[in-house]
Amino acid sequence: MTSTLTSTLDGALDIADITVAERQLRISETDALTALRRVIGESADKFRARLRYGPGATCEQLARLLDKALIGAEDNGLGADALIVVAGSAHAAEEIVRVRRKAHGVADFISSPTSDVTIVLRPRGLVDAAPGADAVTGGGHGSVDADPIPSVEPELTAEAESAAALQIREALYDVVDPDLGVNDVDLGFIRRIHIADDGSATIVMTLTSAACPLTGVMEGQMRTVLADLGIEFVVEWEWLPTWRPADITEDGRDQLRAIGFTAF
Repeated sequence: MTSTLTSTLDGALDIADITVAERQLRISETDALTALRRVIGESADKFRARLRYGPGATCEQLARLLDKALIGAEDNGLGADALIVVAGSAHAAEEIVRVRRKAHGVADFISSPTSDVTIVLRPRGLVDAAPGADAVTGGGHGSVDADPIPSVEPELTAEAESAAALQIREALYDVVDPDLGVNDVDLGFIRRIHIADDGSATIVMTLTSAACPLTGVMEGQMRTVLADLGIEFVVEWEWLPTWRPADITEDGRDQLRAIGFTAF
């Protein structure tokens, strides 16, 4: 998950909009749009207070995003009461998937909705008129006052693997996720294998989440397995697009069912 804070601050006399944006904020598009529409046209301090304390439904995720914008503004002499929320957008993003363990060895995958969210603030003196509800956009509809965050997801294209790459992939069936108890290939973690002219390999892979602490464990297992083949390799971790249960092979699903998983 990444966030950006951009503003054109050219001294106290030439101040334009302040835009803060975050990809995959853990909030649904509907909830984010509802919160934004409630506070559009308000000062940033009232916006933040309403998001945190009400009245009405609160939204701590947007309040924290607003905090990021206000830190930059305050560093340039603008207080929260001097800024008006003039536009915002929320667009559904990839869900975050994680494992849920239940009693008696039963487990499944659960997903959390996320959205790419943008909030635009403007100094009070530069606001000609109170912005309306159409200054909030989402799902590709409505005003364009706040543009969605540009997509940076790579295009995944099918690529025929060489005999050397297939040999490495076959060896990686012995690399097992210690949390799920299934090999990385059947879990869909191994995305691509590139073989260089000198015979070294680049293994492009992912895990269930960028926050997963097992990257070092996985690389250690791979080093042990591939050492027998005399192969030098590097791992490139690729987090977008995010891993989904749909990436699991049929063999992987059978293995997960055998150890208690009930939903994919």
